[in-house]
Amino acid sequence: MEQQREVSDEISLVDIILFCRKQWRLMVMLPVLAAVSAVVIVMNMPPRYTATSLLLVPMPLGPQGGASVLKDSSLLDRAVADFELAKHYELSAADKTKLSLLDNLKVNAGKDGLLEVSVSDSDAVFAAKLANYLVEQARQKILGLHVTEQSKKYLVLQEKIKATQQQLAVAQRQLKQQGGGEALLNSELARIVDGFARLEVQMNTQQMEGNSPLQSSLLQLRAELERANPRAKSISSQQLAMMRNFFFYQAALEELQKQALVSKALVSQEVQVVLPASPPLEKSGPRRALVVVLAGLLGFALAVLIGAGRNVLDSSRRRLQQATET
Repeated sequence: MEQQREVSDEISLVDIILFCRKQWRLMVMLPVLAAVSAVVIVMNMPPRYTATSLLLVPMPLGPQGGASVLKDSSLLDRAVADFELAKHYELSAADKTKLSLLDNLKVNAGKDGLLEVSVSDSDAVFAAKLANYLVEQARQKILGLHVTEQSKKYLVLQEKIKATQQQLAVAQRQLKQQGGGEALLNSELARIVDGFARLEVQMNTQQMEGNSPLQSSLLQLRAELERANPRAKSISSQQLAMMRNFFFYQAALEELQKQALVSKALVSQEVQVVLPASPPLEKSGPRRALVVVLAGLLGFALAVLIGAGRNVLDSSRRRLQQATET
């Protein structure tokens, strides 16, 4: 058995040597021709540059969700229109332009909350501008979703501001409808009420709805007014309540707007561009040497197949001739 294996191995090795000896011209010329053709094609291909930007996307959305937002159809349509990509890619159909953009766009979601966005183009500056544009548009869209903790707090503050503005408008309208209301707002008593209301707001910063004990607040306010100015006794309880409400909601609105400014700044820091894209100095493609080597290997494989096919045809012809002679 071992001798038969050695004989078969020896025969297969001899067959290989004979095959290479017979088909050597094809096995040399075809890879060389393929490699030369690849060199000509690759040298005429424009260089490719890849610009990369990093975006921090916290939970619960995370980088995976950020990648979905960045590849949203409406966001890509905006990029196609703003950068005139149909003209840049020399395409006419909008769908083909968007597909070409997706081909040049690579998005990788990391485990550390970072979203890597890479754009490839023949123009290094254009690639960096497009990458930064896509990242910023995705950032603004993520912030608009209000899914992060600070975004939720900012949204609640916005709702409180709207409610307080409505309450302030009602209080102001009631004062105008009340006889002598505008005169009261310009009096010395108004400054005292304003100071009392601001103090009340500071003491009730956790409940900006005006739900503090109104009756006790009014009693304290009347006592302060009567101590400061004897004319305060002439103000009715209704007028005093209207003045208190007006200045209270006015102070509450200012306090909420300050909190909203701080919250907005914190929101912008939650989703931020860690590393903006800059024009790359080195080319990312095409990899000319790799293309030439692969073309040569492909040519060699094709030469082997053609040579094997020739051997099969030659053996078939010989068998046919032997069959006809016999």
